[in-house]
This record gives sequence, structure tokens and C-alpha cells, in this order.
Amino acid sequence: MDTSKSAFETEPDDFHEHRFRREEYPFFWLVNVQARYSQLLEIELKKIGLDISRFRVLTLAWKYRTATITQLAEYAVIKMPTVTKIVVRLRDDGLVITRASRADGRVTEVLPTEAGVAKAEQAHVLATRIFDRAFKGIRTSQVDKMNLILAQILTNLND
Repeated sequence: MDTSKSAFETEPDDFHEHRFRREEYPFFWLVNVQARYSQLLEIELKKIGLDISRFRVLTLAWKYRTATITQLAEYAVIKMPTVTKIVVRLRDDGLVITRASRADGRVTEVLPTEAGVAKAEQAHVLATRIFDRAFKGIRTSQVDKMNLILAQILTNLND
């Protein structure tokens, strides 16, 4: 019979005071906020025939009016082959057109069509409602400070 104790049984009585508390871990909050935002956004976007990936790429094409596949991948934080597939789907749906860059024929540019602009504007209204809900009761200065902190964290992780 094994009489050894687990690590939990051999710790001091105040062990629970030193344990990991997810509520005190910023990445717990980041992941959960992102997951909930994505869930709510996905529900709304489905109503207009978009998914989150297509929304992200279409919104960027709409905002920039002309963007390369590389730029879309960078700004959407999606791998380039995946962005290429998304762009093909958006093109097949008549929401974007693609063309070779005038400056470099090897570069593909993506432009929203009139239907793409209308769809992006429709999606933007839905996303804005969720954004406003998320930041209800939070001052602009607090959002600005949070953005600065998150930017610094990202910089730290990229170093």
C-alpha cells in the first residue's frame, strides 16, 4: 500500500493562498473577453451571411479600399494562405475583386465591390453594437489607457 502523499496534501495549510487564481491573471480576462466577443459577433454576422474571418478581411478591404493579400494577412493576424482562401470566397460571393498591382505584378490587390462595401457597412453596424455593449460604463480615457497597456504587452512579447 502506497502511503506517500500528493504534492497538494504535503503543502502547508496556507497553500491555497499561493495557488494560481485565474481572476488575477490578465490573460484569463483577455482570452475570455475575446472568446465572448467572438461568440456574440459570430451570432450577429451569421444573420448577414458572414463569418468572423470573412468579416475581418472584408472590413479591412473596406477600410483601406485597396489592400494587398500581405497587408490583409498582417492586419487581420491571419496566415497568408488562409487570407488567400478567404479572399477567393469573398470574390466568389461578389464582395471583392482582385487585381495585379500596377507597381508589382506579383502582388495581388483586393478591393471591395459595391456589394462588398454595403456588406461591410452592414457588418460594421452589428460589430459597433457589440463594441458599445462591451464598453458600456467605461470612459474613453480608460479605453485609451487599456490600449496603451495592451500595446506595451504586445511589444514586450515581440521583443
